[in-house]
Amino acid sequence: MRTGKIEAVDGSIEISKIVLGASNYGSEISNELSYEIMDKYYELGGRTIDTARGYASYIPYGSSKSEKVVGRWIKDRGVRDDVVVITKGGLPEMRDMHRSRLSWDCLEYDINTSLAVLDMDDVDVYFLHRDDPEIPVSEIMDTLDEFVKKGMTRALGASNWTVARILEANEYALKNGKTPFTVSQIQWNMAHFRKEDLLDDTCVYMSDLEYQGYKEAKIPVMAYSTQAVGFFSKYLKSGESELSFRARPFLNDTNIRKVEKVRILCEKLGCTPAVLAISYITSNPVEGFALIGNVKMEHMNDSLSSIDLVLDQKTIDWLDED
Repeated sequence: MRTGKIEAVDGSIEISKIVLGASNYGSEISNELSYEIMDKYYELGGRTIDTARGYASYIPYGSSKSEKVVGRWIKDRGVRDDVVVITKGGLPEMRDMHRSRLSWDCLEYDINTSLAVLDMDDVDVYFLHRDDPEIPVSEIMDTLDEFVKKGMTRALGASNWTVARILEANEYALKNGKTPFTVSQIQWNMAHFRKEDLLDDTCVYMSDLEYQGYKEAKIPVMAYSTQAVGFFSKYLKSGESELSFRARPFLNDTNIRKVEKVRILCEKLGCTPAVLAISYITSNPVEGFALIGNVKMEHMNDSLSSIDLVLDQKTIDWLDED
């Protein structure tokens, strides 16, 4: 499997271009199927797993279930030295996503809980799940730097932060001898999207402005919602009738026109829309890593068939044209 690199305090970390997202493991996906998917991913050369303490927190007693299954699988398989482990903290409570949890005590609780549940001394990358622009970046970066200095994580990431806030945080960190962010995680796919379409307005998506910022700053991005919740696959199959509630925000004139481009490319390349969507990210001029979170093995096998597909710049530009 192709890889890319992000910077860490002890050098660089090699990240699989396709990152296995474990958001539903141990909750909506059984432990047995979770193991089966992780085994398959590892067998095909995948070495990066993304989890979080807040995954499945909308389910009673769901918090940390993903971390528990991931940590147990890594221990059972004896692969800790081979696998890059990513987890996150600082997710607000679901009852009020605008009440941030980025104070020192909240973040210390989150990272210590994550390490205990994962049964690990450290993780490779620790993300903040959300931002709060009302909190000075100095407070946040000082806290995160303490985690790095204590050996709890090797690298820091920002999830659902704007590139402007990431650059502000990194400027402070580098001026004051603190650890900067070296990777971001936002919603990014080949579909057209608007801010008003966000189902959760505390999330950040890849707008033209954000894209230009990442391109100039050369900050790697782990894309979530890589396949636009199956929008192109389902629309090509049966129009809008089978689109889920989460896929419907992508239902606009631009994406309906883009469906025909997706059909043409899939026929030409002999791939599915899901594979094309992943390759759009992993082949991008911005260093992109595609998070996949399939809940069925058949979908997982399809996603992983994109390992060797690389799109050229002309194809990416054509997809982006309206």
